[in-house]
Amino acid sequence: MISSDLEDYKPWELYPHIWKTESQFWTWLRGALRRGVWEKYPVKLEFKNEAVSLPPEGYTGRAKSGAICALSGVWEGKSKMEVDHIEGNVSLLSWSDLLPFVVHMVTTKDNMQLVTKPAHKIKSYAERFDLTYEEADVKKAVIAWQKENKGVPKQRILMTKMGIDADLLTNSKTMKLALEDHFRKKMYPTQ
Repeated sequence: MISSDLEDYKPWELYPHIWKTESQFWTWLRGALRRGVWEKYPVKLEFKNEAVSLPPEGYTGRAKSGAICALSGVWEGKSKMEVDHIEGNVSLLSWSDLLPFVVHMVTTKDNMQLVTKPAHKIKSYAERFDLTYEEADVKKAVIAWQKENKGVPKQRILMTKMGIDADLLTNSKTMKLALEDHFRKKMYPTQ
């Protein structure tokens, strides 16, 4: 297929029983490339092996090696660490994005860092929504709290017990903002 024809190639239209939408096709392709290229990328695997060290003094867990998370500063065992692109968040939403996406997958060690799985999720969320790491951490904590404590009446009761002013709990939007403020003060007291 010639590159000028590539923009006209729409597998989701040819095979609608496989991909119901264009978005489903690009989601599938992103995942296939991540699994096939990034997960097995020899440079990434070498980086991870080189970046780990023995546990810190006083460590009592089972891990034989690990590293300090580049985002959270927490030491974690190697199996709980992931290699993250320092400069990440490359999209794959069209054929013109394909080459930049693949090049991103085969990055250099200078663009890699070891991070814990939870910190990686926070960073990805921050990049997706153009937030700071701390803002994303707070928002994800609020989302988790809300999922654990479903129902506005229950949330109001718990939030007032947490010391949040009842006047701020008039609707779900103001409740969420008040909860974010509460979590921010608890999680990042110096900011």
